[in-house]
Amino acid sequence: MSAARKAGLALALGALVAVPMIADVGPKSLSIDEAVTEGLASDPGIRSSSYDAIAARARSIDALFRMMPSVAASGGVMANSTGSLASLGPIMGDLVGEDYNLAGVSGAPSQLTKMATDLSNFTKPSNSMDFRVDFQYPIFAGMRLLQAAEIAKLGALGKETGLELAKRAMTFEIERAYWEATRATASVETLAKALELEGVLRDEMKSMADQGMVTDADLLGEQARYDAAALALDDAKSGQAMAFMGLASLVGDTNASTAPDPDGYALVTKPGSRSWSDPGSDSTALIASALAARPETRLAGIGLEVERHAKAAANGDLMPTVILVGSVSNANADIASGRVTDTWSSTWNVGVRVRYDLGSLPGALVREKAAAADIEKAKADLERARNGIALDVRKCLLSLSRTRNSLDLTKGMVAQSEENLRVTQAKFDNGIAKRSDLLQAQIAVLRANFAVENKSIDLEIAEADLDRALARQSLP
Repeated sequence: MSAARKAGLALALGALVAVPMIADVGPKSLSIDEAVTEGLASDPGIRSSSYDAIAARARSIDALFRMMPSVAASGGVMANSTGSLASLGPIMGDLVGEDYNLAGVSGAPSQLTKMATDLSNFTKPSNSMDFRVDFQYPIFAGMRLLQAAEIAKLGALGKETGLELAKRAMTFEIERAYWEATRATASVETLAKALELEGVLRDEMKSMADQGMVTDADLLGEQARYDAAALALDDAKSGQAMAFMGLASLVGDTNASTAPDPDGYALVTKPGSRSWSDPGSDSTALIASALAARPETRLAGIGLEVERHAKAAANGDLMPTVILVGSVSNANADIASGRVTDTWSSTWNVGVRVRYDLGSLPGALVREKAAAADIEKAKADLERARNGIALDVRKCLLSLSRTRNSLDLTKGMVAQSEENLRVTQAKFDNGIAKRSDLLQAQIAVLRANFAVENKSIDLEIAEADLDRALARQSLP
């Protein structure tokens, strides 16, 4: 077998192997729960808030450690000069004695020796070494350390609550995007089928126009309806591409940076396929439940507690600071000289220090007034958050009720259109109705069914919105 034939056979075998692999690659199956899980796991904002909460928890622990005693161990070696101005006196005396010696005073050798010894003692350094432990504990710091620890703990709790808020908001946005993509897909499928029926109807109208059974105005009217259906289908396809682009972006699909193909997704969760626990319509009970569960309320409450502790800390600036101090040291004044002083000695001390910063009093008074104003602001923010939640719950309840009623009415339209199709089909079978009448009845049923699916999606979104308002979402 020639090399060319071998190469051709290898390519053919490679193609046979590759074709099944390519055929197996289908659309990405995606349920609404999978979309929420993937979206929360991949969203950079959620990750940022998560790490922010971790850092806040670490800072709260650090604030607690600041209330513990300060214990510092140290040690060192120091080279010290033994000479001083006072020690210059013996050397000067030695020089004077040397002058006497030169004048004939006896004892010259001993005088020179003494001068050499004194000069050596003046210039020779001593080496000292010490080890010590210093202790400091704020017995009373105006409660500022305690308030700082409480504020740090509340800050960590606030970050965790903010993370929950971000997750709940993100969950609803993903669910809404999922249902909007489902709606867009159903719209494209419905309009494509409607365009197909309009095409059949248009062709029939052309045939009837050729036979003189309809006027040119009828034909032009049908052509206009066909063109409108084609334009509506194009708009629906554009809307579908936008809807899937938004969904892909929220679930962290890497294709979101380009333009994800709607055919690359298989949305397996259908409207009405999930069971939903109806919380009832008692707005008073639901509002009370939402106020207790919503992270916005807890965030506003945390803010109020933070301001209260901040005011207590500001009041602490008006109080003195009492600190317990002490130290233990073990030192050698001259470790290398070999003198009598070359010994280790241990000392300790303990005491209480009181500090009061008189210069900070004016600023402390102003800070106390500002902290009182911050408390009132936090109270107003809490009241605003509670009012907003109550309004949100009421609006969601009204929207859910309206959507349910609209769905029931739309289902009635399906029954009417199906009955009209049954009657038209009977007339057509008996030769009483034209084929165009039958096609128009089929189009009416198609559009009525899409209206039901459209309203069913509205109901899914309304239920998800109420779950968000009541903080009932199940977070992964």
